This record gives sequence, structure tokens and C-alpha cells, in this order.
Amino acid sequence: MLYGRDAACAAIAGLVTAAAEGRGGSLVVRGEPGAGKTALLEHAAATAGSGWTVLPAAGVQSEAELAFATLHQLLLPLLDRSASLEPAQAAALRGAFELGTAVVGDRFLVSVAVLNLLSDASADRPVLCLVDDAQWIDQPSADVLGFVARRLGAERIALVVGRRDTATGFAEGLPELELPPLDAEASAALLPRLPPAVVSGLVRLAGGNPLALRELPSSLTPDQVAGRQPLDDRVPLPARLDRLFGDRLRALPGPVRALLLIAAAEETGNVTLVLAAAAAGADALDVAERSGLVRVAADGIVFRHPLIRAAAYQIAEPADRRAAHRALAAADPDNDRVAWHRAAAAVGTDEEVATALEDSAQRAVRRGGHAAAATALLRAAELSDRPAARARRLVAAADAARRSGRHPQAIDLLARAARADEGGDPVIQGAADHVRATIEADAGNVLAAAGQLAAVSERAAAADPTRALHLLVESAEAAAYAGDSLRSAGLGRLAAALPVTDKPAAFLSDLLQGMGRVAEGDSAAGVLRLRRAIGAAATLTEPRHHIWAGVAASFVGDEPGARLWFTRAVDRARATGALGELPHALEYLAELDLRSGRYADAAGHATEGRRLAAELGQDTSISRHLGTLACLAALRGADEECRDLAHEALTRAGRRGLGIVATVARHALALADLVRGRPADALTHLRAMLDARPGAGSPFLAVACVPDLVEAAARADRWEGVGEPLAAFERLTGPSGAPAARSLLCRARALLPGADADRLFAEAVRLGQDCDRPFELARTRLLHGEFLRRGKRRAEARVQLREAADVFDRLGAVPWAERAGAELRATGETARKRQPDTLTRLTPQERQIVRLVADGATNQQVAAQLFLSRRTVEYHLHNVFTKLGVSSRTALARSEIP
Repeated sequence: MLYGRDAACAAIAGLVTAAAEGRGGSLVVRGEPGAGKTALLEHAAATAGSGWTVLPAAGVQSEAELAFATLHQLLLPLLDRSASLEPAQAAALRGAFELGTAVVGDRFLVSVAVLNLLSDASADRPVLCLVDDAQWIDQPSADVLGFVARRLGAERIALVVGRRDTATGFAEGLPELELPPLDAEASAALLPRLPPAVVSGLVRLAGGNPLALRELPSSLTPDQVAGRQPLDDRVPLPARLDRLFGDRLRALPGPVRALLLIAAAEETGNVTLVLAAAAAGADALDVAERSGLVRVAADGIVFRHPLIRAAAYQIAEPADRRAAHRALAAADPDNDRVAWHRAAAAVGTDEEVATALEDSAQRAVRRGGHAAAATALLRAAELSDRPAARARRLVAAADAARRSGRHPQAIDLLARAARADEGGDPVIQGAADHVRATIEADAGNVLAAAGQLAAVSERAAAADPTRALHLLVESAEAAAYAGDSLRSAGLGRLAAALPVTDKPAAFLSDLLQGMGRVAEGDSAAGVLRLRRAIGAAATLTEPRHHIWAGVAASFVGDEPGARLWFTRAVDRARATGALGELPHALEYLAELDLRSGRYADAAGHATEGRRLAAELGQDTSISRHLGTLACLAALRGADEECRDLAHEALTRAGRRGLGIVATVARHALALADLVRGRPADALTHLRAMLDARPGAGSPFLAVACVPDLVEAAARADRWEGVGEPLAAFERLTGPSGAPAARSLLCRARALLPGADADRLFAEAVRLGQDCDRPFELARTRLLHGEFLRRGKRRAEARVQLREAADVFDRLGAVPWAERAGAELRATGETARKRQPDTLTRLTPQERQIVRLVADGATNQQVAAQLFLSRRTVEYHLHNVFTKLGVSSRTALARSEIP
């Protein structure tokens, strides 16, 4: 019975019941050491009963640096099922556990593999995952478990996590349950029959901590038990518990203490390994088990409480701890553990051990364990016998820390590397500067990062020109996010001075030089270079190269080509597990969907991209997806949602100098104002976009929005300051000669006072029919129809307004459809009410699933591409069949998806 934990037990029962019914979920149980988290997890297992598969695991302090250690512990009973996984996922999982060749950057593949492994197991019986001591879980395991916990809604899986109340980690953002101290009544119920004064004293000393309540009576003297001597309350509870366990350990025979020290240092609980390293027999283990401090179970030696394990290690003399690790290194066949044990046993410097630890870090990186790699490289640096080696490893540790999202740690490691680099090695300094600049791009001011990356490239040019080109492209990307398109000119000149040594370098050089020529005003030469870069990209396979090829295609006005490249980038990132690139590729694809009127696709891609970016800690990508979603909300007429999304994007952009995001967010607000009849407010936003400098806005993108400025000026009858922006827009559209840009230019000119509006509107409509911009074409028809109606040409106006209303209605652009309908009624005709499209009732994720299934993908393939479990895909498909009124995949494939 768990005294004083009725609310917690009820929460556990609700979680277990829901999961049994296919509504999985998670619960994080938080509390101080000894608060009863482990007991509550055991209660969860008892609540589930024999009809469940129960998977227990616990974080261990000494194995927190070993990538995927806790995950391996949790999944060990299920690993024989891994053969049923999609091959890439199975390979990633085997690689993570060093059962096969790992795939570089496969963290998300491992995460999806774990989700599917648990989902498959739950088809037989519901699965209960119990993870104790989460404060000591290795970071890669924490990342995977956090990923899984957020995707259990359609699974027969429950995850209960116990962790200390001061800990941080993957459980943040998940449902939590705080275990408060027990009240006096519940505390007294845990104590044996003792005099009332003794009970009240123990209740006061324990402070409601169940572990202390159980343990303190055994430490009392006979006089204290009898109430003849007062209880000592001078020592705080945590220290008292540490001392209590230490005293009990010190009372054991020396060989038994030595064995428990070995067991505390050996994280797996392997009985054979512990006995071999301790050179002890079964008798010593029997004594340790009879002491009540450990138990020997099927899964090895288990300490009754983590504090006992910590005390067994901490009370030992430093020399004894080092000897324990040396013995384990000699007895343990695991390469990574050997390296760590040798490192823990080392005194002073040891280059051989440092090299072994560095190799361990490289294996962790291949398994996606960047946090573990950072810790290993830091220890390797401490063991290095030469300053240069120490500095090099500290820089590598900083880069691994950055990749795991630990920017403060990375900055500290870079400072330590600078102090260690006594000789000022240019290679080490260049690597450090690159990490520092990338941190700035990840989490700081992107405009500053662009300059730093260009400077690092310049210093690397002589020794490694190909690396210098890559750095220049990173600089160009950072500058683009800042909205500084003019920087491209300088970067193009730098690229032209670098020799080209291979195909990727040739592609990067043409890309940079092409954008640079356009920025300098030599559009013809720039477009030729960009087209050559696009051609060279056909031989490249990296998702990032495909993204850049898509950017080049957009630059020359080839939107179908851009869509092809961005789609390739997304598909390649999914197929190879290059999840760091996927949110970035989805940014471009979502924005292209938005421009081409594929609003449902845009919503799906932006929603997925935002979610994945949040998983990866990619603040820049989150911000850009927020801007796209704000624009979608504006077009749909969801004004409050638009404001919320746009203001969040603006706040993030302001912190980081993300000029392009600020411009997109302001454009969303301007569109909402424009369609709702607030042209003056729209003008304010649009002029602010044009006035903003790089970092606060994107002058290039602001000029692309000038047609909206002209419309707002026309509606507000405020023409001051329109001429120069319109001229800039004309210069911008010249290089590509794309029909879409020329159509918008004609539309804008048609709105000017004294313009030959009829001819210009007609030309804008003609050009708009030759491109994939249905929303903009409908807007042109709407403006043309308004012009015709004002000229009493009602029959002609109806043709344009009817077409506009139909397109707006089909796209779901509600306020625009309402405006077109009002204009149509003013001509004497009522707009046809379009029948609701059943597909519009699908969520963005359901629409993604429908598209993939319609293309012939199996449930397993859909799950792999969207990083979901197969069961979740089945759950969504069931909902889709219900909503669409179909009963087969064949019928679904015939559904028309706008």
C-alpha cells in the first residue's frame, strides 16, 4: 500500500486504462530522492498486471556518458523483433546498440525504430515502459524517449518516468505529477510501533520523505528507540541519508565493500563481470544481498536505491575507486566501457587512454550520441599529454556539444581550448572559429554569423578551398535569413577567387557567383551561372545541395524546377535519415506550396517542419515555419491565429536578427488587414517592411511584396512613396522574365491613377494563366472585376468576379471569397455556394498520409517517411476512411486532393 499517494495512484490507473484502450500517453513522476518514485513505478506495473508487457529501465549515473545505454536496457526484451522493422530503421537501431554498422546522423531513424518496435509489441499486449532515475539517462536515450513520448496518442503504450525534482531533460513538456512530502498521518503510518514522541521526532526529521521514514528507525540507538535520548536534527536530510547509507556500508566486511564498489562502478549489473573484476566469490555477494542494500535479480545486481549506489562509490577512497575501474577495464569486453573505465582510473595525463576515449566519442557520433561524444572528448582532452592535442579535442567537444544543443557548454569548451592552444595553431583556431560562428548562426545574431563564417572561409582558403566554399555558402545562408541579399555580391567575388577541385565545389562556386552577379546588377551573367549550377546539381545526392539547387531555380523564375528540387531534398532527407536538413527543406517547400495555392500541403509541410525543428532545437527553422503558418491563417481569415503566429515569429526574429522571418510575419499581418478593409494598417506594415534594414527585415523580399503595397495605397488613396518601390519591383522582376512576376507588375500598374487599367488588367490575367499562382490570379480577377463594375460594365465584371470567387472558395481563402461574393452581388448576381469538400475536414497530417497512400505507399513506408509508428498511421487512416466515406485504399487513391 502506498500511503498518502492516492492522487498519484489514480493518475497511474487512468494512464494504464487509457493505454489499454488504444489511447497511449506518458506521465513524469517528479520528486526529491526517496520521495517514492520507484515505489510508484512498481505500483504502475502491479496496476497493469500480467496482461501487459512491462519494460523497466533506470538511468545510472556512471553510464550517463554512454550513448543509448538506458534505451538498450529498456528494449533488450524486444530486440529479437527488430527484423520486422523497415530496413533503414532496423539498421539504425542495430547501429545505435553497436549490433551493426551505424548510420551517420540517424537519431530520428533510431527514434522511429523504437516507436515502431514498441508499437509492434503492443499489438500482442499493451506495453508499459517504466524509466526510473531519468536524471541519469544518457542524452541520446533521453532524446529518443522524448520523441516516443510525444507520439503515443494512438498506441497501446504507456510510459511512466521517474526523475528527481531538480532534474531537467527530455521529460520537459510532458504531463507531470509532483510527489509532495507525505503529511503527518501518512508519515506516521510508515513507521513501526514506537513511542509517540519518537514517531513525531522521526516525522519531523524525515520531512515527509518515505525513504527516510523507512531507513531512519534502523539507525536509532536503543535509547533513542525507547525515547530516552532525543533525536539529532542538526544534519539536513539528504546528507543524513548519505551518511546513513555510508555507515551501513562501512559496517560490511572489506571484500563485500569492494564488491559493492565494483558493482557501483559497473553500470550494467552484470553479475559475472562484477565477480570477475572484484576477484570475489559468491559468498561476498550473498553477504551483500543479506544486508538488504542490493538484490540479485534476473537482470543482474540491483541496488535497492540509487542513493545506496552513490554512497557505495563515494565512501571509497579515490585510490580504491581507480583500482575498481582498472579491474573493470581488464574484465569488461565492451570497447566504450573499457575506454571509460581506463579514463576513470587514470591519474594525470595518458595519451593512449585519451585516444581510446576519442575513438569512443567518434562511435557515439556515428550513433547520433553527440552529448555523449562531448563528454568523452572533454575527458580525452583532460588526459592529453600535449597542449595541441588538448586544444584540438576541446574544440571537437565544443562542436559535439553544439550539435546536441548545449550552446553554453560549447562556448565554455571553446574558451578552454583557446587557453590550451599555446602555439596558436591556425588549424585549431580555424576549427574553433567555425564552431563559434555556427553557434552564432544557431542561437545568436545571424547577420553577425554571416560575417564570421565568411572570415573563417577566407582564412581556410589557402589550405582547403573546397571547405572555404562550403563556409561561404553557410555564410550566404545566414545572410539570407538576416535579409542581407547584398552580401551575396561580396561572397560571389570570394568564390570566384577559389579553385574548383570537384563537382560539389563547382556547383557551390557557380551558385555563389550566380547570386553574386545578380546582386551586382549583372542579371544576365548571374542567371547563366545559376542555370549552370542547377545542371551540376543533377550529379549530387546531399539534401542540402538539392535545397540550394531549388533556391537557384527560384532565383531564375523556374518554380516547377524549384518544386522538383525541394521535393527531392525532402525525400532524400527522409530516406537517409538526414533529419537536420528536413525542417530546412520543408521551409522552402511549404513556401512554394503557399505561393502556388496548395494551402493544405503548405499547412502540412509547415506544421511538420515546425514540429521537427522543435525536436531538433532549430529555432531559426521554427521561426520561418511560424511565418508561413501566419500567412496561411491570414488567407483563411483566421485573424486571431494569424496575429498570434505572426507576433511569435516577430518576437523570435527580433531576438536573432532574422530579417526574412520578420518580413514574412509582417506580410501576413498586412494581408489580413488588406482583405478585412483596413488598407491604412496594411500600408503601415508594408512600408515598415520596405524601411527595415537587414536583420530587422529583408529588403529583397519586401520589394517582392510591392504589388500589395500598391493595392493598399489604391484602397486608402494614399499614393505618397509608392513610385520608387514600384520601380524597384520592376528591376527585381526583370532578370527572370517569369510570367508570374510580369503578371503582378501589370496588376500593380493597372491600379495607378491615370493608368490604362483595362489593358493592363487583361494582360495581367493573360500572364497569370501561364503560371502556377491561382491565388494571385484570382486577386487579379477580383481587382479587374471591381474596376469593371465601377465602370458600369456589369456583365464583364461578373465573368472576372465569378472566376475569382470560385478559386478563392476552392482554396479556402474565406475572406477573399466573401469580398468577391459581395462584389458579385453588387453586379446583380449571387455567388454560387460551393459544396464543402470532405477533404477540407482532414488534418494536415491526415492529408499527408492520404497523399502518400494515393501514391502507393504502404503503411510501413508512410510511417517511415513521416516518422510515425505504423499503428499511428493505421489510426489516422481509419479516421480518413470515416471522414471521406471510403472503405479501401483503392478508393482513397481515387480521391481528388486539391
